[in-house]
Amino acid sequence: MQLHNMLRFKIAWAEAAGPRHEVVLSTRVRLARNLRGPFPGHIGPHTLRKTLDHAFYALKLADIKNAAFFKMSDLDETDREFLVERHLVSPLLAARPAQRGVVVGDDETIVVMVNEEDHFRLAALLPGQQLSAAHAIIDRLDDRLSSILDFAFRDDLGYLTACPTNLGTGMRASCLVHLPALAMMDAMGKLLDSLGRTGLIARGLYGEGTRVVGDFFQISNASGFGRAEGEILAALEKSVTVICTRENEAREALSVGTASIRFEDELHRSLALLGAARLLSFEECQHHLSRVRLGLAMGWKLTSDLSVVNELTLSTQPAHLDLLAQKVLSPLDRDALRASLVRRRLKAN
Repeated sequence: MQLHNMLRFKIAWAEAAGPRHEVVLSTRVRLARNLRGPFPGHIGPHTLRKTLDHAFYALKLADIKNAAFFKMSDLDETDREFLVERHLVSPLLAARPAQRGVVVGDDETIVVMVNEEDHFRLAALLPGQQLSAAHAIIDRLDDRLSSILDFAFRDDLGYLTACPTNLGTGMRASCLVHLPALAMMDAMGKLLDSLGRTGLIARGLYGEGTRVVGDFFQISNASGFGRAEGEILAALEKSVTVICTRENEAREALSVGTASIRFEDELHRSLALLGAARLLSFEECQHHLSRVRLGLAMGWKLTSDLSVVNELTLSTQPAHLDLLAQKVLSPLDRDALRASLVRRRLKAN
């Protein structure tokens, strides 16, 4: 599969579907696994290459539906950044492409990174808040691979991983949540402080070490050690449900009295700008799309819908635009194409 062809396909995990999808854009459950021996950061190019070939062979035997296999070194910088924007690889994997790879399954529901910090990072992605369903998908793949490969495991420590926070289950479960109302009411600081006390952590749009864009936060367990997978999932499920409740309460507060008038004004300013702008930076575009997504989730009758806004949230990212244009654009040309794409999609809907 050529990466530019992926632009034509709907992204299953970004559909406006699944429980609480008005707040929870997507769910990811990821398992870190290693072969016995040194981790990728401590082996040379020859061994990394052998590991990559061995991993691809095992993943083909695991029979992931309609899987596409990519060696990162075969991709240019735009292709690699596209995969980061698509939430299919980490920024770390994209930055170190030599002897590393990724396998992408049907509808981008399953993705496997090879030779990142760990030999394998298996992940399932679904729309909305679907932690149990995502875990079931990736657990089946883990079982198939465990029958083929000898993963590093100790009875006292669990699965051995490069990062101590992944030790044990090797699991990192997360929900990508959209929290514009809480952000508008300056309530995010208190919420983020409370997450740490429950063993959770909030990250930016692309995961660890990335910034918050468009009021999206990745909420995940901070550690995989000391608790069973079911306990981690139950704790995250409970906390994300509470976060959704608080965001919905904040949205209700924005829908009455003077707050409603102010929000209506801000929403229609965003719609007017998105419908008329000839140049849009990524950050500006995400900010205004966030406001439109909030209005739609609150039941406002607008000329768009959540599925279109979810699509634009992804398709207006820099590497997506470069692939659409089939060349590396200048910043100005990219801003112009972004504005044109937004105007066309909002008007068409």
